[in-house]
Amino acid sequence: MEYLTLTLVYLFLFLIVFYLSKYFKWIDIPNKRKIHKYPIYNTGGLIFYSFYLIVVSQYELNNNIELIISVGFFIVIGGFIDDRKDIEPLTKIFIILLPSAYLIYNGFFISDLGKYEVIGPIYLGKFEIPFIILAIGLLVNATNYIDGVDGLLLSFFSTCLIYYIFLVDDQELKKLLLILLLPIIFNLILNLTTQKSGLKFFTGDTGSLFIGFFLCFITIELYNNFRIHPTFLIWPLWYPIYDFLYVTSNRIKKGEPFLNPDKSHFHQIIFFRLKKNHYLTTLLFNLLNLSILICGYFLSTHSKIVSLTIFILGFFLYSFFRLKIKI
Repeated sequence: MEYLTLTLVYLFLFLIVFYLSKYFKWIDIPNKRKIHKYPIYNTGGLIFYSFYLIVVSQYELNNNIELIISVGFFIVIGGFIDDRKDIEPLTKIFIILLPSAYLIYNGFFISDLGKYEVIGPIYLGKFEIPFIILAIGLLVNATNYIDGVDGLLLSFFSTCLIYYIFLVDDQELKKLLLILLLPIIFNLILNLTTQKSGLKFFTGDTGSLFIGFFLCFITIELYNNFRIHPTFLIWPLWYPIYDFLYVTSNRIKKGEPFLNPDKSHFHQIIFFRLKKNHYLTTLLFNLLNLSILICGYFLSTHSKIVSLTIFILGFFLYSFFRLKIKI
């Protein structure tokens, strides 16, 4: 009965955002850089974030996760403005770091990267704050980059939430994560509808920036308060980390602005190789993502130091592979 009520809440929010988007023309207009052919509503993030706010107000949640969602309001507002008129990259970074700084001030940071066989704990020391700031900037921008093929970002986020549900033992947290997953699944269905249906919604920067922000701080929360080792937590994030580092370093090497959007991301290359088939691209990505995530989980179960080493080496293998393929 509870999930039926939550589904009705989602439908109510969907109708509100749908009519507001239609009335105010909150849409994503096609251009040379974008791959859709018709104007699409880009307010999908508003739907699921509004759902999250209602959950925060009606349920007794884990206080830290409630704080992450509440403070994420400023990220959502910044993303919404960016969807209406493109914000300068540096301004966007400021919008991301301001609420992040508030959470860091309230204890959302890590002092070490976990304990490993042979070498023991890896302490960050005086690099605690710089590390977390860089990690936030990387992951928020990286998840934003993923939002380029229908269903890709939302299926990626869904996989992360399902993985966290599998990892944690706390039943209350499991239930909360399942509730947070619900609107993402519904949004994914909307995102995968045809462009001509009139019901298709993009997540937009409104949602993609929040997803990156949420993943950053839920990762910190799971390590600090639920004692899940970092090697288990880095594997669901392998793709945004690898792709962001590769694309950014490649742009810097070419003397290009490293925050400017382009079509050099791995998922975009797959998309064009598959003759612009959104569904097949998303399916293949999820099969690859799930395979690597399962391997990463078992590696972490077997040996933490081996898992971390292979994760780092994986980036160089990914980079080598990327050098061999062209758009």
